[in-house]
Amino acid sequence: MNINWIVNMVLRRLVGRAVGAGVNAGINAVARRSKQQSRSQGHSAPPVQQAGRSRIPSVKQGRRQR
Repeated sequence: MNINWIVNMVLRRLVGRAVGAGVNAGINAVARRSKQQSRSQGHSAPPVQQAGRSRIPSVKQGRRQR
């Protein structure tokens, strides 16, 4: 066993664990983000059609007053 071989094996193991931890952290972050978005959109956000309809008349009224 050469010292280079031992160092390479240790580095491979460390890099493998670091990459695995990074992948797991990314997956968990995406999972948390999607859960938070679904919670906030489900309760407080108005439907898209109602929000669009309520904005359009106010803009048109503002233009008519000029």
